Amino acid sequence: MRRNIFVWALYDFANSIVMIAFLFYFSQWLVVDSGKPDWWYNATLVVSSVLFIITAPILGQRLDITARKLSGVRITTVLTIAAYLSTALVTLFFPQLVLLATILFTFALYFYILSFVYYTPMINDLATFTNKGFVSGIGMGANYLGQVLGILAVLPFATGTLYLFGAPGRAQALLPAVILFALFSLPMLLAYRENIVPVVQKMRIGDEYQKILQTFKQIISIRNLSLLIIGYFFFSDALLTFSNNFPIYLEKVYAASDTVKTYLTAAILTFSGIGSVIIGRLADKTGHKRTLLAMLVCWAVLFVLFAYAPSFSFVIGVTLVGGILFGPMWGVSRAMVGDLAPKAIEASSFSIYTVAERFATFVGPLTWSAVLAGTSAQGNMSYNYAVLSMSALILMGTFFVMRIKAIPTEVGSRGNARI
Repeated sequence: MRRNIFVWALYDFANSIVMIAFLFYFSQWLVVDSGKPDWWYNATLVVSSVLFIITAPILGQRLDITARKLSGVRITTVLTIAAYLSTALVTLFFPQLVLLATILFTFALYFYILSFVYYTPMINDLATFTNKGFVSGIGMGANYLGQVLGILAVLPFATGTLYLFGAPGRAQALLPAVILFALFSLPMLLAYRENIVPVVQKMRIGDEYQKILQTFKQIISIRNLSLLIIGYFFFSDALLTFSNNFPIYLEKVYAASDTVKTYLTAAILTFSGIGSVIIGRLADKTGHKRTLLAMLVCWAVLFVLFAYAPSFSFVIGVTLVGGILFGPMWGVSRAMVGDLAPKAIEASSFSIYTVAERFATFVGPLTWSAVLAGTSAQGNMSYNYAVLSMSALILMGTFFVMRIKAIPTEVGSRGNARI
């Protein structure tokens, strides 16, 4: 069990390296270096989310039947590496092919998020109700540690201190990130042990979508689980949209250099990793819902402080506080899904949970882009208005989470849930 937890967390460490490097440097390569409008980058988030929303429910449905999580992680990881590698090579050797690089990055994002259909439900194989928040926190802590080390490792390539080949600048940071992801993901792909009973069943697409509808109705009928997923849609919308646009926000509003942005982001991620483990342990003791609500209130205030920050120094302080609270948002909410999902539809529940996140990534960028376009006459202040709109989404998510009721009895057949 300990080996499985270690390689499971190490995989979170590995995929976070490539995620942060592309989020940080590809976004700026596309918008700043290549001169494309912000919506180009946000379009990659939208399209990858649409692809995920179409396919993930089927895969989650199949996973409930076969229970083959590891094989799914292996396949999606190989596809993710191939897509990110292709994107990196185009930016290095054919930087004029901006559209091709954008399309490849979109598929890389899709395969990356698709891997979580298989990876996330593993939490229920690794933990019990008594330590689920802590184990989930370990995974999130490893994720943020990977982001810190990843962004620091590729910085010398982005700044020109180290040079590989091809086009100079931010494109240099992408290939090393892909290589590191491939190396650190190997232990999970090779050493993780999964106990399953093989199931052979043919799949018919029409039948699968019909089953998805039935499963979706079953999930929605579970009041607490449906409230959590709806609330998660809104608050993850705000957090993901802001984090995905954070490097561009710092560039446009404060003209921060890549070095400053890198070290600030590394500090944020370090705090996120620490917060994930500590607050994950706290949530196991005080209750997942109570902890999540406290963090949501803090985030609603933080976005207002971001929007009305008097200086960049003030933004740094607010950002570091937000870093402590960022990681636990995913760890605690993921643990809550594990608490509330019946065993029979566990994978489908996590799939719908991830779909809610991706659908948020579909709506969020559109909202962000619409606010920027509608307030463009305000210059860089338009970014502050976009940030302020995220606070409203947080409050909407808080409303639904507050309506989740404590459950003193069994959830499914898995024991007592501490909500």
